[in-house]
Amino acid sequence: MKVVYITCIGLLVLAIFATGCTSQPAQIPATPAATAAPTAAATTAAAIPPTLVGTTWTLGWFDDTNGVWSKVAEGSTVTATFLNEGKVTGSGGCNGYSANFHLGDAPRIYIERPEVTDRKCQTPVGVMSQESYYFSDLGNAETFSVTNNQLLIFNRDGRKILQFDPS
Repeated sequence: MKVVYITCIGLLVLAIFATGCTSQPAQIPATPAATAAPTAAATTAAAIPPTLVGTTWTLGWFDDTNGVWSKVAEGSTVTATFLNEGKVTGSGGCNGYSANFHLGDAPRIYIERPEVTDRKCQTPVGVMSQESYYFSDLGNAETFSVTNNQLLIFNRDGRKILQFDPS
């Protein structure tokens, strides 16, 4: 009888631990967490709000095209620089890219299919999938905003699909 009792308690504890491991991921923070006090140079740069054109943006979060909001893989850097000539260039995490973009009535944006170099990267893990999602998200862009020093890009349903910070 004692063995059955201990076995039941052990299974109950195991079930509690297993349930805790399947919880949903934490919500994405609306703004970056506070860090050390900025230097005078950083304060001056932060006082000038970034604009879409002329700022190099670094991707922090993206939609995997299935509605899953994901952080950029550690060790990977995805960038976008929107140029006055109507081009956006940068890195998809592995490959460089360039695409034409068009601005419509504010806040509309249309980004054409990017021309991409043909490298295959093994690290960091998942970088090629991440890059594929990123390029798909660029093609799904409908509107944007520069809010709280972040570039946010939304799809046609108004759902946020890309979130950048200025570099």
